[in-house]
Amino acid sequence: MLHIKKASDLRYGENPHQTAAYYVSTFENGAMKDFEQLGGKELSFNNLRDMDLCWKVVTEFKEEMACCAVKHSTPCGVAIGTSALETYQKTFECDPVSIFGGIVAMNYKIDAATAEELNKTFLEIVMAPEFDEAALDVLRKKKNLRIIKIVNPVSDKQTWVKIDGGILVQDNDSHFSDDIKVVTEVQPSEEQKKALLFSQRVVKYVKSNAIVVSNGIQAFGIGGGQVNRIWATEQAIERAKEKFTGDLVLASDAFFPFRDVVDFCAKEGIKAIIQPGGSVKDQDSIEAANEHGIPMMFTGVRHFLH
Repeated sequence: MLHIKKASDLRYGENPHQTAAYYVSTFENGAMKDFEQLGGKELSFNNLRDMDLCWKVVTEFKEEMACCAVKHSTPCGVAIGTSALETYQKTFECDPVSIFGGIVAMNYKIDAATAEELNKTFLEIVMAPEFDEAALDVLRKKKNLRIIKIVNPVSDKQTWVKIDGGILVQDNDSHFSDDIKVVTEVQPSEEQKKALLFSQRVVKYVKSNAIVVSNGIQAFGIGGGQVNRIWATEQAIERAKEKFTGDLVLASDAFFPFRDVVDFCAKEGIKAIIQPGGSVKDQDSIEAANEHGIPMMFTGVRHFLH
């Protein structure tokens, strides 16, 4: 039985010709239940879906300042940093084109300097747990910009998906492996390990088949929603190399069915790889990584997202 109540009518559904409404749980709190809207026009169906994803990405980072930009239910930039302004700027650098018209979430207080930087780009929504008064003054200069203060932590324990004539229910994908193994002769450096784990946290929120390419603090290449893994890999690496010329690592949401991904990574200069493993042809990918001198780690945990 669904324990929900209607919270509001929405501007429209996924498209203007579709009506829509927002319902909230009557028995549990959640980040998308009791947020405060501090400015801007009313929210749409698409806004709320993107807000939910965007906020979940930044809450993966418990110890770091993190920022995420989302467009059409897909992260288009994720970064961690040491100051509010720097973290947003790093996120913007991930994809200055796709962030236009997107949603930005930060897991820290937004100050006036960061607000000034945010206002340089057309954004639909800015989300944070806190805003300086001076930051609100700046952001409210854009009358349509939705300013969202998150009050409750993410509390979802299950995912519900409506299908025609039924509802699918599953536990949320909240598990990261604590048994990560290096499967290659070459060992990753400590810096590479940290970069791989950053990439893994991001790839969990990208539609499958999903690949994330990063430098450990910025997700420059995000390839998702592809029907084969090599296409996702090509897309992610191409996007990353357009913006960053230094060392890059790659994370995959699922195993490599063939060695082609590893061979392509070597050709493009990827320095380390993390993936779940579990393919009947895992050994082919391991041999390819050994041939190319690329360290590769297996997590044993798949992160499909549909």
